[in-house]
Amino acid sequence: MNIASKDLNLLFVFDALIRERSVTRAAARLSLSQPALSHALGRLRRDFGDDLFVRSAKGMTPTPRAHELSERIASVLAQAETLYESGSAFVPKHATARCSISTTDYFEAILLPLLLPYLSRHAPGVMTVARQTSGDLPKGLLESGAIDMAIAGFYGELPEGFFKRALFKETYACVVRKDHPEVVKELTLDTFVSLEHLLVSPHGDMVGAVDRALEKKRLSRRIVAGVGNFHSPASIVASTDYVVTVPMRLAKMYAKTHPVKWFEPPLAVPGFTLLMVWHARTHRSPLHAWLRSVIEGLVSS
Repeated sequence: MNIASKDLNLLFVFDALIRERSVTRAAARLSLSQPALSHALGRLRRDFGDDLFVRSAKGMTPTPRAHELSERIASVLAQAETLYESGSAFVPKHATARCSISTTDYFEAILLPLLLPYLSRHAPGVMTVARQTSGDLPKGLLESGAIDMAIAGFYGELPEGFFKRALFKETYACVVRKDHPEVVKELTLDTFVSLEHLLVSPHGDMVGAVDRALEKKRLSRRIVAGVGNFHSPASIVASTDYVVTVPMRLAKMYAKTHPVKWFEPPLAVPGFTLLMVWHARTHRSPLHAWLRSVIEGLVSS
């Protein structure tokens, strides 16, 4: 096949459609009229011998062939961009961009109070958008460009084409109200097991690291409720006799804003490493490389 006979600008049309899933939004993204974008889509279909995008109730739905092509086309465009970016230095204060981060509300509470003022001072044109992550790596969203990075401690083994960086190691702490009648100066294992527990379970599985640690000692606890986020437990624990086990950094934040106190767990509960994950699509992007370095520096210090 003679590549010279192909219009490589059509790849930008494909990229806009895979991101927007709408002819109207894709046309606006590329500053094209809808008829012009529809014509370009027709040429793409002829070039690849496939419909690529079909209309559905949710907009323009990619075909299996489009999904197969999306990562390769994104990589081609990213590589092409570096040809023009490498000739000049990246200047944060002149950058204009929107970067999307998929993470938990726990890490939002740690990162955003540090990151947003930093960006305001050093890169006022860079906007960050935080989105809640699920229990799985948002592989498709990272590949398509819907999000730029994902940060959590539960993504497991990464598929090919993804990169990761460890931000910090986290331990756990147990939190109770300040005037708890059974927990005064220390939290013993017997007391811990006898208390009623809250469990932070965004995915509703109702089994946590504490349960696995207790099982090794042939012990169990009574979980009275599961909550889907990391912030409501502070107010719940502050007004009850419940105990909740949360990441240490979060427990210290609770103690600053609520009448609660924290203790180290009375048994060995393995911690976790918080990872920042991104796709090859943004691996060599000066903007995204800079933002990753900023985030690492802010939260690891």
